Amino acid sequence: MSHQQPVDKPESRSAVVATLNQPGSTNGEVISSIDTYVPPKRTWKSYIWSTLDVDKEEARFLTKLDVTLITSAALGVMIRYLDQVNITNAFNSGMKEDLELYGNELNFANALWSAAYVFGQIPSNLLLTRVNAARYIAFLEFAWTAFTFGTSAVKNTNQLYALRFFVGLFEAGHFPAVMYVCSSYYKPHELARRNSLIQIFVSVGPLFSGFLMAAVYEGLDGVRGWPGWRWMYIICGAISLPCAVWTFFAMPQLPGRAKPNWIFTQAEIDLARARMPTEKKFFTGLFKWKDIKRWHTTWHVYLFPFYFLCAGQIGQAGGSMIFWVKSYNVKGKPNVFSVAEINIIPLGINVITIVGALTSSWISDSLPGSARWPSMVFAALVGIVIPAALGSTPVHPPNKGTRWALFYLTSLAGTAAGVTWTFVNETSRQDPEKRAYVGAMMNAFAYIFTAWIPIFTFPTSKQPYVNKGMFATSGFASAALLTALAIGYLDHRDKKRARLLGDSNDAKRDQESNSVPESPIDEDVKIGDLRG
Repeated sequence: MSHQQPVDKPESRSAVVATLNQPGSTNGEVISSIDTYVPPKRTWKSYIWSTLDVDKEEARFLTKLDVTLITSAALGVMIRYLDQVNITNAFNSGMKEDLELYGNELNFANALWSAAYVFGQIPSNLLLTRVNAARYIAFLEFAWTAFTFGTSAVKNTNQLYALRFFVGLFEAGHFPAVMYVCSSYYKPHELARRNSLIQIFVSVGPLFSGFLMAAVYEGLDGVRGWPGWRWMYIICGAISLPCAVWTFFAMPQLPGRAKPNWIFTQAEIDLARARMPTEKKFFTGLFKWKDIKRWHTTWHVYLFPFYFLCAGQIGQAGGSMIFWVKSYNVKGKPNVFSVAEINIIPLGINVITIVGALTSSWISDSLPGSARWPSMVFAALVGIVIPAALGSTPVHPPNKGTRWALFYLTSLAGTAAGVTWTFVNETSRQDPEKRAYVGAMMNAFAYIFTAWIPIFTFPTSKQPYVNKGMFATSGFASAALLTALAIGYLDHRDKKRARLLGDSNDAKRDQESNSVPESPIDEDVKIGDLRG
């Protein structure tokens, strides 16, 4: 069965050649296939936004996607991080004293959240492709919102641990699912900025949480006999609920299973499938053992999760700032910083991360070949230098401003996440199942280690005197740097091989065209990933 590809019109017939075990094959037959995607010629408009560089019908469709898919995904990510990190703000705003959390209880609560988050990753991605994706993602948001409301009434550490576990369990599948749906609709040159827009809401959530805690503490502390930190969980739940409702109505189904609705017409669904031929398969993401074995012969399955694992530890350095600010308040002496200031001052890290992430994605899209690895290398270099500086200087220097500035600069180490997700989706674009698998592995590996490493590197009981943790962070950043360089090299090698194979096929087709009439290329071919 063949189909037309009406959107991109490559100037030459050079194609990327890849190999894939034929689906359903029992003898492991490897067949050649052609990836007909060639990035379109770009004008200056595309450097502002890709929608400005396409025809009216496609621009209308992409605008609808941006208004529905991107907004629901971004809001979902925001409330997920809001409900994930609010425990730190609550801890530093009275919960520690009310529940007598004077040991490493906060670390243990976060570890249980991380354990549940890891446990739910791959099963959730498997389930995603068997159900209505939009309804499933909305269900996850409704579920963790319910447990956020419940956290407002905890009376002891065991209840806190249980609720944090279930929040983590339902949050587990959200981010990989959102990234999967986005990569099913957007082409590679359209994806980086949109992924980064979603990714920056990872910082908007904590940013909002800090301001929210400050406002709630000032306005609701003591109302109806409840302390401010309990009211914060009520407010967080009240914010999350309408966002989940919007996801229920706005998040589109995967292209292969989409039907006309109040947003998208049948013509637009057909356009979505024509733009992304690999997404026509009705069921995608159904992992088979033979596929998993094949994927594990490629470098993507190992290096991307390892990079994410290391990069995930770099953010711990900036997370120490709120404890540093609070440490200036000494019992028996006038407070140096108010509760509002303790929650608000560290938010500068989130603001810089947001600006830096957007800048990183725009620069990455503008580099030759839309190179992704330089952004990853830059973030890792910052992760080496700044935490090392924090670890080698006094915790309370004569001039607070120097350490304050160093904490803010840790934000630059978190600017490559959106670009990294784009890179993953690009390198496995022609294999939707592998794309879902690698995405789940990335998140799972990052949180497997985040569940327990901070207990030793950044123990709550020793904050902010965590110099060893700062040096450990630099070590993880060094590993991330080497991994990013290896990824950049291997991706360049794969593309070079693909170009050589494509040129060989061009020459062969040109030779054949001299003896037989040219016929249209059948673009409905089995697409896979280049071995390596």
